[in-house]
Amino acid sequence: MRLLAALPWLRPALARADRPRIPRALGYLPWWMAPGSEALPLKSVERVVLFDAPIGADGSLLERDWPKGAAPAAGAELALTCFGEGRFEEVFGDPRRRARLLAQALEQLKRPYVSGLHLDIEGYAQPAPGAVAGFRAWLAQLDERRRAQDKALSAFYPASDSFAPYDAGAARRMDYWVAQLYDAHWAESPATGPLVTRRAGNPVAVPRALARLAALGVAHEAVLLSVPLYGWEWPSAAEHPGAAALGRGRLLTYAETPAALMPNDRLAATVLAARHGLRRDAEETPYYAYRDGGRWRQGWFEDLHSLTRKLAPERALGYAGPAFFPLGYDRGELVGALLRWWSAR
Repeated sequence: MRLLAALPWLRPALARADRPRIPRALGYLPWWMAPGSEALPLKSVERVVLFDAPIGADGSLLERDWPKGAAPAAGAELALTCFGEGRFEEVFGDPRRRARLLAQALEQLKRPYVSGLHLDIEGYAQPAPGAVAGFRAWLAQLDERRRAQDKALSAFYPASDSFAPYDAGAARRMDYWVAQLYDAHWAESPATGPLVTRRAGNPVAVPRALARLAALGVAHEAVLLSVPLYGWEWPSAAEHPGAAALGRGRLLTYAETPAALMPNDRLAATVLAARHGLRRDAEETPYYAYRDGGRWRQGWFEDLHSLTRKLAPERALGYAGPAFFPLGYDRGELVGALLRWWSAR
C-alpha cells in the first residue's frame, strides 16, 4: 500500500491487471433492433456494445432512447461513432469541441447501464496532424477519467491503410480491440465479391487488417475479429464472381428478421440463396445469382462454412474471439454455431 501511495501512476496499470476486460465474444446491438432485444441472443455473447452514439460536428453526442433490457444486467459498452476524416478534423482539431465531447462521454459513463465506452472512429484518408494530436490528447484524458470510474475502454480498428489516428501509445490505452475484417466488398463496391477475404490484394484482407494492429504492439489475445451478419445484393454485368456491379448494393440480412424491427430491409440472404441456388467462390464464400429482366443480380454473404475456413488460422493463433455485427440479423442461427466452433479449439 505504501508503494501505491508513493507511485500513484501504478494504480491504473494494477487495476487493469486485476480485472479481466477482454471478452471472448462480443455483439453489437444496433439502436434500430434494440426494441426487440428480448428476442435477441444477448446472453450468447460476453459483451454487448450499444450501437451507437454519433459524434456531432460540435462535439456533442446524439442521445438514443435505449429501451429497458437492451443492456444486460452487467451493463453494456456504448459505441461513440465518428465516420469520415472531415468530421474527425472538425471535432478533434478544435479544443472546445474536444472538451465538449469529453464532458458528454463522461456523462454517459455515469449511466447505470453503461459499463464502458467503445470508440468507432473511421476515415478514408489521413487527417491533419493537428487533429490527430488533438485526438490522442483527448484519448489520454478519457482514459484517465474512465479508469478512475472503473469503466472499460475499447475500440473498433478500421481496415484502412490511410487513416491512422492511433499510435502505439494510444493503442495501450485500450482494454481490447475489434478488428474490421469485413467490407472487402461494400455497398458501393465496383465489383461483386465476398465481405470477408484472405486475398492479399484486398486492403481489408484478414492478414493485412490484423497486421496493422500487430504493428501497434497489440497482442493477439486482445483482438476480437469482426463477423458480418449481413450481406449485399448488387445488380451485376454477369453471373460470375468479380463481375462489374451496376449499382449500389441492397442490404441482406443473414436470416429473415421480424417486420416490426426491420420494416424496410426485408431481403434475407439464406432465403434467397435457397430460392436461386447456393453457389460458392474459390474461398467457399456463399452467393447466389439470378436473372432479373435484362441483367443479373448477385447476393453475397458469409456463413458458418466460409467463416470457419477464413478464420481458422486466427483461431489457432489465439485471437480472443468473434465480434458480431449486428446482433439480430441472423436470429441467433450463425452466432451460436460459430461460437461453438470457436470454443472447440
